[in-house]
Formats: sequence, C-alpha cells, structure tokens
Amino acid sequence: MDRLLQDLRYALRRLSKRPGFTLIAVLSLALGIGANTAIFSLVQAVLLRDPPIAEPDRVVEVYQSSPDHSYMPFSIPDFRDFQRATDRVFSSSHGSGLTVVPRELGDRVESLVGEMVTGDYFSTLGLVPAAGRLLGRNDDVSPGGHAVIVLSYDYWTRAYQRDPAAIGQDLRINGRNYTIVGVTPRVYAGALRGLAPAVYVPIMMINQLQPAVDDQLASRGDHGTFVRARLRPGVTRAQADAAIAAFATDMRVRHRDNWPQNGQMHTIALSDLIVNPMLDRFIILAAGLLTIVVGLVLLIACANLASFLLAQARDRQREIAIRLAIGASRGGLVRQLLTESVALSLVGCVVAVGLAKLLLWSLLNADLALPLPVTIDATLNPTVLGFALAVSIVAGLLFGLAPALQATRADVISTIKNENTGGGPTRRITLRSSLVVGQVAVSLVLMVTAGLFLRSMSARQTIDPGFGNAPTALLQFSASAEKYNEAEALLLVKQLEERIAQLAGVQAVGVTGNLHLNTLNTSNTPINVAGFEPPKGENGFLVDRTQVDAGFFDAAGIPIVRGRNFNESIDRPGSPSVAIINQVMADRFWPGQDPIGRTFRGDTTITIIGVARNAKIRTLGEEARSFIYVPLSQRPTYFLTLLARSTGNAESLVPQVLTAAREVDRDLIIVEAKTMDRHLAIMLLPARLAAVVFGAFASLALVIALVGVYGVVSYAVSRRMREVGIRMSLGARPVQVVRLLMRDGFTLVGIGGAIGIALALLTAQVLQSVLYGVEPIDPLTFTVGPALLLAVGALAAWIPARKASRVDPARVLVSER
Repeated sequence: MDRLLQDLRYALRRLSKRPGFTLIAVLSLALGIGANTAIFSLVQAVLLRDPPIAEPDRVVEVYQSSPDHSYMPFSIPDFRDFQRATDRVFSSSHGSGLTVVPRELGDRVESLVGEMVTGDYFSTLGLVPAAGRLLGRNDDVSPGGHAVIVLSYDYWTRAYQRDPAAIGQDLRINGRNYTIVGVTPRVYAGALRGLAPAVYVPIMMINQLQPAVDDQLASRGDHGTFVRARLRPGVTRAQADAAIAAFATDMRVRHRDNWPQNGQMHTIALSDLIVNPMLDRFIILAAGLLTIVVGLVLLIACANLASFLLAQARDRQREIAIRLAIGASRGGLVRQLLTESVALSLVGCVVAVGLAKLLLWSLLNADLALPLPVTIDATLNPTVLGFALAVSIVAGLLFGLAPALQATRADVISTIKNENTGGGPTRRITLRSSLVVGQVAVSLVLMVTAGLFLRSMSARQTIDPGFGNAPTALLQFSASAEKYNEAEALLLVKQLEERIAQLAGVQAVGVTGNLHLNTLNTSNTPINVAGFEPPKGENGFLVDRTQVDAGFFDAAGIPIVRGRNFNESIDRPGSPSVAIINQVMADRFWPGQDPIGRTFRGDTTITIIGVARNAKIRTLGEEARSFIYVPLSQRPTYFLTLLARSTGNAESLVPQVLTAAREVDRDLIIVEAKTMDRHLAIMLLPARLAAVVFGAFASLALVIALVGVYGVVSYAVSRRMREVGIRMSLGARPVQVVRLLMRDGFTLVGIGGAIGIALALLTAQVLQSVLYGVEPIDPLTFTVGPALLLAVGALAAWIPARKASRVDPARVLVSER
C-alpha cells in the first residue's frame, strides 16, 4: 500500500506538470465514460431493475391474442370471468388500465396520469402503503360508488410535500371530488415502466372518469384492461397455462361475437417484461443500439488514451532506461506507469459523472411532444456510479498496459548512449497509427449510421398524412355523463363549435371521437360485406372507425371525393345508419364500382353515403388501410377532440380555444389542448430521436478521433523538427514542408476511412428494417460522410504541420545541437 500511495503521488505530480496533455486526455476519457454512464443509467432504469413487488417471478401478465391483435388486453367483463374461472391456480388477480384525468386547480387544469384498478391490485403485488391505506376489495363493489383515490409517493411529494394531513382531503378530478385515502410505497411507480401514474382510482369509477355512451363495466368490446395474476403456492406455469386455455375455449363458445375464435392466450412472467410484449422488442433493440454506439465512443476515447500514453512512453525512454540501469525492477516501473494511467482515468471519471448528469437531465427534460409524461428514475445511484468507476479503472489498466510494457522494454545501454532519443527512423506502421486508423473507421461507421437515420427522418417528414396540413388547434375534452344526457351532450358540442367558430382567423370547426394517428387509442369494428368471405375463424373484417360530425372533414382537410357529407337534420338518431368510407375501403370491396348506396353489415346494416380521401390512420409509414366514419349524431360519445382550422398561428389559437370552451361550460372536462403540428410530431418522434442521438454520438466520436489524428501528427512533427530545419535551410518551401508532414496523418485518415466504409456497408444492411424511405446504400450518405471525415481529418493534420512550417530553421538547428 505504501508503494501504491507513493506511485500515486508521483503520478499526480507528473500529470500536474503536463497540464495540456492531462486536460486533453481527461476530456477525451470523460466524454466516452460520461456517455456510457448516462446510457447505462437509462438501461438500468428500464431493463435491469426487478419489479419492486413481492416474488415477481410468481406474478404473470395474461393476454389474449389473435392474428389482428397480438397480446390484446381484456375487457372488464372478460376479466371478471377470468378471475372466477382461474381462482384454483391463482391466489389473486387484478385488472388495470391507464387514463388521463384533469385535476381542477382554480382557474387552471393539471393533467394527471391515472391508473384505474380492481380491488385486488395492490394485494396481488404485495404492496404496503407509505401512508393511509391502499385500495381493496371493498372499493370494487358498486359502479360509480367509490369516489376514493390513492396518490403515488412522487405526486404526494410534489403536490402535498409528504404532508400526512393530505389523507382525508378531497382532490377534484373530472368535475367530482375524490377522497384521498392513502399513498403508494416509494419504490412503486405503476404497472408500466416509464408511465408512472400520479393517482390510482377504483375501476368502478371508469364511467365517471372516461364518460362514454356504453357502460364500460359491462361492455365486452372495450379491450383496455391489463391483467396480472399471482400463482398459488405449488402451482406451476404449465398448470396455469392449462387452466387459461380451458377458460379461452369456454369463452369462445359463450361469447362468440366478442371473443377471437382462432386466438390464443399467453402468460408472461412479470420479471420477463419491460413494458409490454408488443413494445419490449423495440425497447431492447433501441437499448442495444445505444449501448453499442456509446461503447464505440468509449473505445475511441480509450484509444486516444493509449495513443497519448504511447507518445509519452517514447519520450520517457531515456528516463526509464536510467532507472532500470540503477536497479529499478521492470515490474515496479510497469506498476508505476499503470498507476499514472489509472489516475488519469479516475480524474476523467469524476468529470464524466458531471457530464452524465448533464446528459441525463437534457434527455429526461426534453420536450418530446408525448401524449403522456414519461417518468424514468435514471438517477446516478450507487450501481451506476460503480459502473462508471469500474469502466474507468478497466480503461486505465487495459489501455495503459501496452504503453507501460513498451516503455520498459528499452535497450538500456543504447538508449542511454543516444542523447536524442526522439531521433532516428520510425516504423511506418506503429501501434499509435493502428489506433488512429481504428478510431477513424469507427467514427465513419457512426457518421454513416447517423446520416441514414437523418435521411430516414427527413423522408418521414415529407409523408403527407392526408389531414391536418393547415394550422389547426386541437382540444380534447369530455362532457360529464352525470350532467348531460346524449342529446344534451350533442347540443353542448354544437354550442362549443359555434363559439369557437367566432374566433378571429378560424375557418372551420369539427369534432371526432378519435383523431387519426392517435397512439393511445384505436377503435375498430368487425364488418361483413356481401360477396366477401371473412378471414378464416373470424366473424368479419376488422376495420378502424371513428365518430365525426359534418364539420370534421373541412376542419381536418379531408375532402369528400364522392357522395355527400353528414347532415344532422337527415342523419338523426333513430334514422337508418349511414357511414362515409375512405377510398381504400371503396377500392377493396367495390373495385371499379360506385359504392354510394351500397351497404355493409356491422352491428346494424349501414348505408354508404360518401367516400373521403385516404388519410394515415395508425402510423405514418403504414400501407393504406380501410376506414369508416360514422355520424356523431347517430353514435354519440362523451370523449371528443375538437379541431379548429385557422388562417393564423395555431399556437396562439390554442389558449383562445381553451378560454372559449370554458365560457361555454366552466365544468367542461379538458384533457389536453395543443396544435395539430404537436399531435403529428408524436409520429416522427422515434425517427427524430434516432437521428438526434446517433448524430450527437457520431459527432462526439468524430471529435475524439480527430483529437487522435491531431495528436499523432503533432507528435510526429515534434520528432522531425530537426529534419524540418535542415530541409528549410536547404531551400524547401513551407508548402512542401506542410505537404510532407501532413502525408502520414492524412494517410491514416484515408486508410481508416476505407475500412470504415466497408464496415458501414455491413451496418447499413443490418439497419435496413428500421429505415424508411432511404436505401441502406444511400449515395448521398456514403458520399457526404466520408467527404466530411476526410476534410476534417485533413484539417487536424494541417494545423500542426502548418505551425511547424513557420519555425525559424536556425533556432531549430541550434536547439537540436
């Protein structure tokens, strides 16, 4: 330990005497380690933490599946049947669903993520309250009769500063007071990672929280309830799967119209889930790509460290030879040199932790235009800090070993005799040169990858969604089912539209029950068309649909290309059911024919009165899909989105629309107010994030690699200054000297670039499935990336060469004497 401390003190003294070298090495390492630490923190928060519940491996999530809906949640009645049919294999089970609830705070509204839960929710998970009590079976008895609420620990902290007196107070949401009865434990953040609810309410209040025409507690068509169950002691997963299969068979017989006839049921251990089976593969892919990218950045940074240490080792050959000559052991010198490299990496680790905190703050506080707030506890906890420390120590030891071994391998006698240890011929291919070639190659791979994602994002931005091209304000709201009946709710909507239409610049106003490209909700219905046989095992063709009024098409910018629009005086409640279909559906079922007047069968016989232009329904990159618009007057709903198309600025229109809505009904439940651009931005978010993240890390890698190029050329120039002085004394021009000194550095960039292009070609093929609108071998990307690399590499080589060409030959020769 005494020797180690002595080596450490000596290492710190040497680093302090070379501040330029130390600063560049520390920053290079800090960038690489900081990026890795930040990403590891995210990965640990999302992928590596066990669910904070008792025996998570004994808890399973249960899903229905069918060819059209893989891993589909349950309806509430289906869950109740499941609970009764499987109580022999599960000790308890629960259902839950996410919602957004507006909390009324005087003259403003705070949108909260809420989770609606059945009575066994908290007992199934084995949770205990931080304060008060949690919801139980007594809160899961009477529809609409349990106006109680449990706060999350985080929201209790933010809104009530952990005041125990909050228990028993009222919290007003959706126009109704709910009594706070408890607080969840601090470690629990809801059923879905990243979407931490602020409040938990009994699912018996779903009709009050999400007003709808149909009773959602009785409807089997609403599949929004996620089911978890805890295995009884001694029961295996195989036994549970057998019981679930028997339940599914029984449901197919008893509820043929509402249960997938050729579907299966799946159980997945909670410990094997991240968020949802449908999303997990994308999360793992994204995490894997990020980990590889930041790992490459760290590799480039460590290569710089090795390169710097190799240069330093060469300069210290005479010192080390003398120490060996007077009796120092090679092992002791290697230990000392490794101590220096580890000390350097540990200083880099300290800086890296600060950079990681800054990067995490930037990522978690970015305005991502998400429909729900994402909450990830990606703090720099002891595990993350331990990771940073371990990476730093390993980097220092691993990449300091080769320089230490090379420095102590000197021929003692010849090195001591050679006063100019920096002179003499050098090898064309050195370890330092190889490191620079590798850095440049990896940087080019990252640059090409970033370019492909950037081009993919650009291609997605040019997609015409088929609606919302004009400045438009959106208002998601819900009328209170307790305050308005269906007819009164329709009258309220009309009054709201008339009031907003009076705002300056508003050209058209309309409403819809479910706006296109809504990531949180899709509604479909099975239909049958004469002359077409449904898919095998299915009751009909599943087609997406929504309710709209006559003003929707003009407000959304979706023209009706054939037939007529809805008319409230004709398409009244009780009159024959009508619909407007899109062009895709017309071409699919009535190719080359006029679909106006044709009928199809849903829950009733529906007559087609119009055909609308196609619009994107679920995703921007989807193939065109069939869609049905039904009149709001015939199928009313309490939850609506209002569109106000304007000639002016949509951002400034949003608060005006919100104020106007409050003037019509101060108790109107406002869920969200935003612009159409912000709504559409959600679809572009994955591509935009990929382009930004890969672009940022590619730029970082390029900077670190070019520091390496600069270092190699600078070091080579410093060792050839005597040669430069002689050449210039004999009449060499500065441009010739610059060309000579740049040649080696530029050659390394060229070799690295060639290798990088080959690797980038392979990487592009792997990424083909996640790119849109761009070929993997994109000519523009594969031209601009290498050209930029060569240009910046040439600059990194030119700067030290240019500086050397300006020296006074006489002074150089005198100093080298």
